[in-house]
Amino acid sequence: MTEALITDDTARTLRTAWFAYLDTIEPLRTPLHAYGLRLTGNAFDAEDLVQETLLKGFAMIGRGDLHGPGSPVANARAYLFRAATNLWLDAERRRGRERRALGEPAIEPASVGADEIRMAGEALMAASPQARAAVILKDVFGFSLEEIADQLRTTVGGVKAALRRGREALQAAPGVTGAGPSAELVDRFVAAFATHDAATVAAVLTESCDIQVPGVGGGRGRRGGWVDISVQDHATRLAPEVVFGERVVLCLSDEAGGPTLTDLLRLEEADGRVARVVDYYFCPDTLAAVGSQLGLKVACAGYHQNPETLTGMIATTTLPWGSPGMRNRLA
Repeated sequence: MTEALITDDTARTLRTAWFAYLDTIEPLRTPLHAYGLRLTGNAFDAEDLVQETLLKGFAMIGRGDLHGPGSPVANARAYLFRAATNLWLDAERRRGRERRALGEPAIEPASVGADEIRMAGEALMAASPQARAAVILKDVFGFSLEEIADQLRTTVGGVKAALRRGREALQAAPGVTGAGPSAELVDRFVAAFATHDAATVAAVLTESCDIQVPGVGGGRGRRGGWVDISVQDHATRLAPEVVFGERVVLCLSDEAGGPTLTDLLRLEEADGRVARVVDYYFCPDTLAAVGSQLGLKVACAGYHQNPETLTGMIATTTLPWGSPGMRNRLA
């Protein structure tokens, strides 16, 4: 690690570029989330895919990928959808390998005829991630066969075959995520926030609790800005709910026309405490999907803080690996 090359000033420059990048691709955020929702069947997994795609695209620009004659894709939409498709396909392959590694020993198959083998093969292809992605890209988002072939790293003929087989597979119901944290911990977390006391909330968190605010940053530990800022909002009421098969915490504003969803928190549990908080305040597409499922009005803050707040945030940005003295010890 070279101290002279990577400094806090570097971190501030990168963060400035990150928010400029978010503003540039903002019109593509809702279509990207809709694509992820179609692929995964879950708004939280869709948001994860969007965030990974944004980070991947930002890193690829910095690394210099897809530049030079013949390399760039048609436009920013094709570029980000290509990144999202590749990330999802790679994740599906990893899950497939994990399932095979953990699976029971294969049972010796019975003797079958050639027609049965062909039909089984066609059914397998229809259920493949590539076929699912091909149908969504073509039928929902209107990409051309050539663009889909580029995204799936195949031929136009391969795309046509995947479309033919994949449309039937899309009728399958999407799965749901795990139950998440225990109901008891969610209730304790909600009760702690109702006190509007930072120390009471901190007692529910693990010592090194991970705080994630997708798209704009985060932190770790019981102390820090997230807890202090969150407990100051006396107008917001927290309520436990099950969404997409998972226990979550809704942040609601009680208004004349009924409760309005303003934020959503997902919790991870360790040793009876909250080990991770994911705060979706700056994820309007996920909040919209949850609000639609629950029949709630939604009030969104947008994809990041206002310009005045960003200026102060960027000015105080530092590298994530500690003080200068610590950095010297790590170098």
